[in-house]
Amino acid sequence: MGHFLQSQAWARLQRDLGRTVVALDGDGWSAQAILERGKLNSRLYAPYGPQLDRADALPAALSALRSEAQRLGAAFVRVEPMLRDIPEGAQPALAPATLEASGLRRVARVQPEYTQRVRLDRPFDDVLGEMRKTNRNLHRNAAKKGLAIRASADPEDIEHLLRLLRDVSDRTGMHAHADEYLRQQARTLVPSGDATIYLVDLEGEEQPIAASLVFDDEERRYYAHAAANTAHRKLSPGVVLVTTMMQQAHEQGRREFDLYGVVPADVTDHAWSGFSDFKRSFGGEQIAFSGAWELPVRPLSYAIYSLARTVVGGRV
Repeated sequence: MGHFLQSQAWARLQRDLGRTVVALDGDGWSAQAILERGKLNSRLYAPYGPQLDRADALPAALSALRSEAQRLGAAFVRVEPMLRDIPEGAQPALAPATLEASGLRRVARVQPEYTQRVRLDRPFDDVLGEMRKTNRNLHRNAAKKGLAIRASADPEDIEHLLRLLRDVSDRTGMHAHADEYLRQQARTLVPSGDATIYLVDLEGEEQPIAASLVFDDEERRYYAHAAANTAHRKLSPGVVLVTTMMQQAHEQGRREFDLYGVVPADVTDHAWSGFSDFKRSFGGEQIAFSGAWELPVRPLSYAIYSLARTVVGGRV
């Protein structure tokens, strides 16, 4: 199985957001792509796609995406190709030489290029055993500290996460997703069981002190959005939140817990370095993806777009 961003649930969310979504497939590949309208032109974007059974299926997948982009009037295709159903211990990333040989051009990342995944298909005591000792102790003693973790299937509970994210943003300057975007994630994905909201209550407090929204597919739970009240950081509610979400995913029979974006451990001066270390404290393995690549469809429009991107120093 591939990534959640290539799932039917994610396509349903994009359509609910008013976006055009196309689903394509062929011999050894499949791709779900979203038509994104930028300031200068449109692009057809396949997040963590196309998904390939084998590397030599990439040219056919790109050809189909290119034809669809032409039909929709997009100037280029943006992809993050990945291999699916890979052997245990292997990576889903394709070699840069393979991607370049298919006419793709490397660009700055869109989705995270690395993640941390923890295997859940084993006794949960073994999962705990790979965590940092403090995490294990916090998990086992949460109730003694007055913490209670609950799963919610009520989309309205996303407001607790939004409140906590705004607090984090005000304190750190972090740019969180727009409130309405996260509300739509909750409205679309929570009632269908494709996402769950988790809340951490503290005895004596009127509102939850930590919250998270996770995505679920048949084999994996994804740690998508989370925030905690810093006034209670000594209780480490964020740690207990993650370990409980892991434990419940284990009980539900999921094979992995995906902690989502990280930077490698040897990168110490990145904006993500701190929370990447936090995610690695739960054990698991670092997984590398292929990164973002683009395939021009309308060469002149793409050249103008690329020049503008260079001038402003980012994506446009």
